Amino acid sequence: MLNTFTKTAAALGLAATLTACGSLDGGPLVRPGEPVGQITIRNTSNAHLTVVTMSDCSNSTYGFNRLSDGETIAPGYDRYFTVSAGCWDVQVGYGYGTGYATGTKRTQVAPGRNHILNYGGS
Repeated sequence: MLNTFTKTAAALGLAATLTACGSLDGGPLVRPGEPVGQITIRNTSNAHLTVVTMSDCSNSTYGFNRLSDGETIAPGYDRYFTVSAGCWDVQVGYGYGTGYATGTKRTQVAPGRNHILNYGGS
């Protein structure tokens, strides 16, 4: 009985901590009832982008990969995401030979607008 109580209390404490810090998964891209815009990730590198994480600027983490399993953004291609208007932190990852690089940007999304973020070059 005590063991069950301890586990429940620990789980509630962890949930409260995570709520205070924001969402580990980066939170929803579209929040119900809010106006939306788009963020377009433009791959200007010579490698496939394999990771795109993004979260509201007030969140404590970038969250999980927003690309589907096995999905990449090929060099010269774009991938857009519909998001709620407001401030977004965006991070991408791509490989160069045996290395791995990331790019991080903050953008303000206006309702009905498309914000293009170039990664990997110009």
